[in-house]
Amino acid sequence: MVFKKVMLGLVVAPFLCSAAFAAGGKPPMRYTIIFNDDIRHADENFYANRLEAFFIKEINSRAAERVSLRAVPFLEARHSVKRRKRERVSTGLELGLDWRDFFYLGQQFRQVWRSEPVYNRGVIKNINMFEAVSIVTLSRRLIPGKALLKGYISGEYTYDFRLGRGTRVESIAGLLIPLAKEAELNLDWRHRDRIHSDDCDTFELSASYKF
Repeated sequence: MVFKKVMLGLVVAPFLCSAAFAAGGKPPMRYTIIFNDDIRHADENFYANRLEAFFIKEINSRAAERVSLRAVPFLEARHSVKRRKRERVSTGLELGLDWRDFFYLGQQFRQVWRSEPVYNRGVIKNINMFEAVSIVTLSRRLIPGKALLKGYISGEYTYDFRLGRGTRVESIAGLLIPLAKEAELNLDWRHRDRIHSDDCDTFELSASYKF
């Protein structure tokens, strides 16, 4: 029953977002392909495809004090590099507040389906999980006055509702590099603290296109 309610909520969410945020027309979309290299556990290297829709509401449009709210429905499919098979599909909704393109506070709710538990170490035992992810990000242009390069640091905390506890804390540092008007490259390092399990460090490279 809980699972059905969750799925109903995730299906209805984009329509609610459209009614609450959109001023008309198609919302901006973003497609991202991701490559993740785990330097501790080579069997966990993956690539993923992610599709997002952005519903944005400007609260204050003045450049010096710009504040906006966003709702972002998303769908992501992840594949194992080593085993050459799909290992995870996730879908959900991220709600966020963006202040001056410098501070971002987000809360993500997602349903995750795994094809199997994570390998031989028992890192993730469930294959059907409903999670909440809390996100805090600070970002800054590294070349004043030009949108050529942006650096950021971010923290993420993941809570598993089935287990009733937190499962991961991630510390992230990265660079955003514009490739064209609607394309962007992201390179970051992540330390993932799996609570009550082994940690990992990864390098992640992704390319995004907005349409």
